[in-house]
Amino acid sequence: MSAWPRDAGGAWLAVALPDRSLVDGGGESNDAKGLALWAMRYSPLVSLCHHTRLGRHGIVAEVAGSIHLFGGVDCLLDDARASVVERSPDAMCAGAPTATGAWALACCNDVGTWVEAAEWPARLARLPLSALDMPEHDHALFKAIGLRQVGECMALPRGDLDRRCRSTPSLLLDRLSGAAPDPRDWFVPPAAYDRTAELLHETWHADAILFCGRRLLSELEGLLRGSGRAIQRLRFTFGHAAGQPDTPLELALNRPLQNLTPVTALLRERLARLRLPSPVRRVRLQATPLEAWQPQNPELWPGPEETALQHDALLDRLRARLGDDAVRTLEAASDHRPEAAWTGTSADGRRPSRRMVAQPPCRGLRPLWLLPEPAPLADIPGNWQEERGPERIESGWWHNPAARDYYVLKDGKGRRLWAYRTPAGGWFAHGWFA
Repeated sequence: MSAWPRDAGGAWLAVALPDRSLVDGGGESNDAKGLALWAMRYSPLVSLCHHTRLGRHGIVAEVAGSIHLFGGVDCLLDDARASVVERSPDAMCAGAPTATGAWALACCNDVGTWVEAAEWPARLARLPLSALDMPEHDHALFKAIGLRQVGECMALPRGDLDRRCRSTPSLLLDRLSGAAPDPRDWFVPPAAYDRTAELLHETWHADAILFCGRRLLSELEGLLRGSGRAIQRLRFTFGHAAGQPDTPLELALNRPLQNLTPVTALLRERLARLRLPSPVRRVRLQATPLEAWQPQNPELWPGPEETALQHDALLDRLRARLGDDAVRTLEAASDHRPEAAWTGTSADGRRPSRRMVAQPPCRGLRPLWLLPEPAPLADIPGNWQEERGPERIESGWWHNPAARDYYVLKDGKGRRLWAYRTPAGGWFAHGWFA
């Protein structure tokens, strides 16, 4: 007798790809591993699947906990279809209340809208038996007795089916309907990402290389989202013909990212400037995700954190377009002498060192425009009068000692100058106020 569950209320996403026989030493398809990493953007619970009879491989993912993040099951399914088409145009996506059911729908190309729990019994009854991964002997037996759809098998006594088949169709039918548990071997993601994508043919074109890079970035983003981590440094390696050295390309971000959409734009900028010694045959991406990463909560109104994110994104784009050495940032240094209180560093995505620390607020005014070298005040025409000061700065005893009394000077035209007097009585101009 058939056993329909009262509530098959799960939510499973299945993606099936044609079996291209790309198998590594562990006996698993390389395409399926990359697909599992990509699918972790929807759920960390991903299981690899293989349909021996139809020659399909792919994944199923338990997405009940992330449906609300995409606006519902249909929106999640549409997002998966739009995203996976770049990996394989003939990929099939399906959604159902059970893992085995979703996988069967994807393998037999029965992909429409997401099948809700209330609709699942009727849809399962119409499912062709060819979607079930059973031995050929069992399929021949079902065909011989006139069975074509799963619903016809569900109406038969389960014990008689099991005795006549080499497999256990009753267990498979119960897992399809949700009446029996469906234990899965979950995909265990690697601690660090390191994968290579082969191009269909060697090429010089940046667009073809970028297409391959986007595929690897989508896998890395899935790994980051599924594991709750972020990335700040990536390394691309472009492989050439045998005997030629590979071409490396490193990307350093100013801020850890989990959404790698901006990285695609950075890669495009860098590829436009990169000189390749020979055509590219393969693209390799290596990255070690950060363990400690706290995502920023979205705010209704842009705040300082949002402004900092935009600033870091601008720096990344400028460095990608102009080069790492062309973009520099200012950092405060631990020194009271104005000319040594700051330093220019390369904006290469590294955090400030321990030596570069912010100073406490100073008591005196500071101009934004410092002269390259202090100039004698006598060389600057004007009737200068003291407006504020003095402020004693005495430092650098270990190297180029300085003892100065700083004043804010003002002339009749309203100009304001920052000048200091030495112990010997000499006056020198050091900066201008706006």
